[in-house]
Amino acid sequence: MRPASFSHRPRQLSGLCIAPGAPWHSGLRNERRSGYSPSMAHWVSLVVDGLARTSLDDVTSAMFDLGAAGVAEEGDRGVEPRTRQTWEEGPPEPLSETVRLRAWFESPDADLRAAAEACLPPGVESRWETVPDEDWSTGWRVNFPVFRVGRLVVAPPWEELPGSLILEPGQGFGTGQHATTRLVLERLVSLLDLERDATPRCRVLDVGCGSGILSLAAAHLGADAYGIDNDPFAVEGARAEAARNGLAVPFDTTPLVDVPGRWSIVLANLFADTIVDLADDLIAKTEKHLILGGILADRERRVRDALDPRLGAPDRSQDGEWVCLHYRLPRR
Repeated sequence: MRPASFSHRPRQLSGLCIAPGAPWHSGLRNERRSGYSPSMAHWVSLVVDGLARTSLDDVTSAMFDLGAAGVAEEGDRGVEPRTRQTWEEGPPEPLSETVRLRAWFESPDADLRAAAEACLPPGVESRWETVPDEDWSTGWRVNFPVFRVGRLVVAPPWEELPGSLILEPGQGFGTGQHATTRLVLERLVSLLDLERDATPRCRVLDVGCGSGILSLAAAHLGADAYGIDNDPFAVEGARAEAARNGLAVPFDTTPLVDVPGRWSIVLANLFADTIVDLADDLIAKTEKHLILGGILADRERRVRDALDPRLGAPDRSQDGEWVCLHYRLPRR
């Protein structure tokens, strides 16, 4: 994932305990799984709602003692706590007093089910759920289908299409389907359609490139692109994807202020507060178009207060809680 200064909204993860040697399975929320075939076992999960947090450790230990393959803490009755954003001040909200506990068992008989239920304190609600059979070694792939934005087609390696941009999902790696990235891609593809016969070729700077999806898409569509990120692991991954696609896109950790020249299109799919902090340098590096993504609707005003007085009102698009702003700079 991107570092704090070049980051999207952080995800809220539930607590998770896995028994040594246990397989990954469906309750672990679409993480990659390997080395397990559904033919090996029939899985069911015990779901417990209204469990006091003070009883969590004891019940978890009891489940493992009974042979649970894994135990996860989730939001009580499936309601996850609100994600705390990096810009929020003051102490964090207190933890809820109750949680949902989910424990997975391999083909439990009636006696084991009764023993597990007997470990629960009074007053909780519990039920057993069947875990659907899937091939967990490849099941995660359904989360990364082929998708299209105008003439751009992005595909994972296992669904490669002629003329598509191929991206391998991985740690810290985006394939462009998140609303923030897609909004920026839509703007980018539209601009490159207008610039496809331009001479010299359109130059695109991707600030906080992460997976490199935006700069790779620009190069795939005929632009000269360059991506920067202060996370060396993201840069390494982006370089690998460029090589996979035969694209000559440089990626490195050069600070924005040190990037030479001005660029036809500058992309910054970042936190709103990071965009504000980088505003001077973003404007200085932009020749024609500054496209900003990763902005939560309730933080849009902060960005616009910093940029509108200098650049005028932007074109705006929104998908759910996410906003994209497209500033067209006057000729200098």
